[in-house]
Amino acid sequence: MKLFLSLIVLLGLFSLWTYKGIAQTGIHVDLARDLNYLSDIWVHKIVWLGPMTSVNFPASPIYYYLLFPGLALSGGNGLSLIFSQAFFAFLALGLFAYFQIKKSLISTLLVILTIGLSPWWITSSSLPWNGHMYVSWVFLAMISLWFKNPIFISALLFGISIAIDPAAILALPILFYEWWTQEKRIKNLSLIFSGLLLPWTPILIFEIITKGFLTRHWLQYPSAAGIIFSPKLTNILPLLNTIGISQAQAIVILVISFLIAPKRGRYWMIFVCLPLIFLALVSPLRDYYLLGLVSALAFTIVTILSSKTIGRIILIILILGYAQTISIPPISYGGRSIQRLDNVAQTFILKSKLDKTKKYAVVSVIDSQNSTPQADDYRFFLRMKGVNALSIDEYPKADILLLFIEVPNFKWQDFEDWHMQRFGSRKFLSNQNIDNIEVITYEREWQ
Repeated sequence: MKLFLSLIVLLGLFSLWTYKGIAQTGIHVDLARDLNYLSDIWVHKIVWLGPMTSVNFPASPIYYYLLFPGLALSGGNGLSLIFSQAFFAFLALGLFAYFQIKKSLISTLLVILTIGLSPWWITSSSLPWNGHMYVSWVFLAMISLWFKNPIFISALLFGISIAIDPAAILALPILFYEWWTQEKRIKNLSLIFSGLLLPWTPILIFEIITKGFLTRHWLQYPSAAGIIFSPKLTNILPLLNTIGISQAQAIVILVISFLIAPKRGRYWMIFVCLPLIFLALVSPLRDYYLLGLVSALAFTIVTILSSKTIGRIILIILILGYAQTISIPPISYGGRSIQRLDNVAQTFILKSKLDKTKKYAVVSVIDSQNSTPQADDYRFFLRMKGVNALSIDEYPKADILLLFIEVPNFKWQDFEDWHMQRFGSRKFLSNQNIDNIEVITYEREWQ
């Protein structure tokens, strides 16, 4: 019965996250990039580098490989990214329930609901992006540490979270606290560094192959991600805004948590809060940089609160407050949604009786500034349907050029950019309008 109740709650939360993801996910530049790299893996290419971070150094491609099983199981459905994002959140809370339910069903359900209904967790669990996915992996790492799993497993989970988005490093102090409390420190330290480095294997291999290209490039063009030394206590306020509580509420919750916590819990609170010193010394960070730290803080404090009556009352109040703010948006297929662009690609293939034996170059114009002419998203949807959509460096080999125009009344007859120039001389074949998106087809003009 305990397992059944926990599973029902988790499935309800999973349904909420996936529904909001489907209703609210639009294809922006980062998601289009992710779709493109996933389609590279789909056509059996090796992806060596992950998303470029604001420090001008890429994250690990493990992010794409974690998303790929869902894509494969769905037969190439772009919505699988949303389900995968929600699945990792489901896995994190489910693993907590697995370890905690033997002690107390009530505390288990309170932790699951408090975390699962939190606005920051709903956002991180429903909208696919590496700046969101890493949150679940930080939570998994915290669970592994709290329930005293092998230190290598905990380090590996932290390593995965940092490899997905380096902002997860803010949650790392607690790992070294647990290392210090254990015996065999030298051996465990080697296990920790092995776990932290393992998810970066593809980039390490890439650096060996290219003789340190990424390192040399970063040394030539270093970046501090806009972080500057600017000590102010108010720099911590974005963290509270992300959690969704006031300063007074935060102080009350921290004091009560510290008072009711066991000795180990108090040390956990101290070490999890250490990064607040860094936050107070630098200019305010963007919200998604804080999500990993929020995940670590929330896990520690909510777990401590769930162990005592006064803490459970606080969690019930938080749950009721979160539940009142949850909105259920209607499923919308407008805008640049996954469903809409997938339908455009499918309709175009059927209406034009596209020859899948030929090679295709793909270009798009999604706004008047022509911000993403590389058509990463359209390349994905075409590849998922068996069309040989080439990467940009292969455009000189293409037989057909497809131009997707999303700007109304765009004068495509005069449009030219370097992606099209790579294709070479071309001859107009056809023009179709599908769901207010013009699809222009050119064939190569042989001279």
